[in-house]
Amino acid sequence: MKNVLFVCTGNTCRSPMAEAIFNDICEKNGLPHHARSAGVATVNGIPAAKNAIETMANMGIDLTQHKARFLPNVKLSDYDLFVTMNYDQATLVESLGVPKEFIRVLEKAPTDKYDIEIGIADPFGGDMLAYKKCAEDLKVTIAELIKTL
Repeated sequence: MKNVLFVCTGNTCRSPMAEAIFNDICEKNGLPHHARSAGVATVNGIPAAKNAIETMANMGIDLTQHKARFLPNVKLSDYDLFVTMNYDQATLVESLGVPKEFIRVLEKAPTDKYDIEIGIADPFGGDMLAYKKCAEDLKVTIAELIKTL
């Protein structure tokens, strides 16, 4: 069993959605893995963003109970794998003493030659389309991640 920690900035959009999608996929496929999430720049206890809750509800996943967790307050030894949304967050996780071999960055495939964004785009402050796109990117990249566990 792998205990996975998804990490983003505020722990109100990407990483809570990633946690929920990961756990949903594992549960539906009888996989023993479990995920939680945290943010590198947040305050403990903040709820998930309204659009994140609605996006997950549209996927049949309940995110209403999520409360943000500040990464430095998390017991890192509880996790086998740390998955970030971009390379800056991976660097921050490493600075907390997590070895590089236990850190992965979710990367989406470019949709065209001009799509140079690396990582999962932050939908914070965006409309429902931004959240839906983020959730779709997360679902695809997490499915690939799970294959490697």
